[in-house]
Amino acid sequence: MEKNYSKAQLEDKALKSASMYFGRELLPYLGINSRIIRLLPTEQIRLEAVRANEDLLFEMEDGTLAHFEFESVEVTRNDLYRFRAYDAYTGMQYKKAVTTYVLCSGKTGKIHSKLKEGINIYQIIPLQMKEKDADRLFCELKVKAQKRNLLKKDLAPLLLTPLMGGESNVKDRIRRAGKMLDTEADGLSKEEKQCMEAVLYAFACKFLKKHELSEIKEAFSMTVLGEMIWSDGEKKGIEKGIEALILDNLEEGILRDKILLKLVQRFDLTQEQAITYFNRFSGKQAERY
Repeated sequence: MEKNYSKAQLEDKALKSASMYFGRELLPYLGINSRIIRLLPTEQIRLEAVRANEDLLFEMEDGTLAHFEFESVEVTRNDLYRFRAYDAYTGMQYKKAVTTYVLCSGKTGKIHSKLKEGINIYQIIPLQMKEKDADRLFCELKVKAQKRNLLKKDLAPLLLTPLMGGESNVKDRIRRAGKMLDTEADGLSKEEKQCMEAVLYAFACKFLKKHELSEIKEAFSMTVLGEMIWSDGEKKGIEKGIEALILDNLEEGILRDKILLKLVQRFDLTQEQAITYFNRFSGKQAERY
């Protein structure tokens, strides 16, 4: 029997796929040569019901655990206290040594990597991406794409562009990387594209504000990942609601700008998306008569 998944369950499935892809394909790019065995739960619940959520946790083939955190602003002493608490409980639970890697974006400021208190020393391994230029990478990949189909090994660094240095903002990088995967990566299988898009979507969930994430969801709605998360039925249902609002308001003589405002507020659209829908459905007003 076919399984019925809710949108939240499908998003969770996509993010887990992103985690596995990150561990298998991107760790070598970051200089971490030990292979992962499996993805471990990132939510640790202690008896006092304090919930500790790690970003990523892998069991490695050398018998250790690799704990990853992503930071875009700075790594403070308070962050080190938090990471140390994660590692202490995780190490106790699995009876394994834990190494914490903090993947820092191009905008990360001061990085505290060591916490010394009394005779105890706790430290992380910061992985800084600001020396790599995302905009230059996009240009290099575009040139390669014009000569031949891009291979997976060429595209892997593309997934880390949200963390790199450069002039463009994170939202535009995620959108541009997603578009390149959709249009230039003909040599990839559908499953590989889905996993790579899921990594980008995971970074979007981590770093973008709510209104920016809404724009990214719209951009991803027609990709392989979007087909999995947002069903055609759900999209058609939303568009029916948008169409009804536009036509009903036009019938009542509501001005275009006010209709656009309602679309933005009620359906969480961008101004550009609202205009596109208005132009698409407003011509149907005459069909009612």
